[in-house]
Amino acid sequence: MSNDHDKRPSHIAYQVREGDDNKSYFNRIGAVWQHKDGEGFNIQLDSVPVDGKATVRSVQDRIQEAKDNARDAREGERRDDKRSANRDDRRDRDSAPRYER
Repeated sequence: MSNDHDKRPSHIAYQVREGDDNKSYFNRIGAVWQHKDGEGFNIQLDSVPVDGKATVRSVQDRIQEAKDNARDAREGERRDDKRSANRDDRRDRDSAPRYER
């Protein structure tokens, strides 16, 4: 490859940290470009994880995960909006004392 960094990387390198809430947190530490012949990769790390472990994921995998997470968040907001439209939910708020200036 004449100039590795002229095109977008095929993969991203991450340091994965397990959180207390049983979630995995991906910290981007570099990028990976595939050789033209498909037989290898060039890796550029911006930082090195303390434990020495790096996870490499395709760019498409992470894009799809981000889309799925955004869709799930939007669906959760829609459910919350439907609940707030329910009259039983508003009863306590509507019966509160009114204050005038």
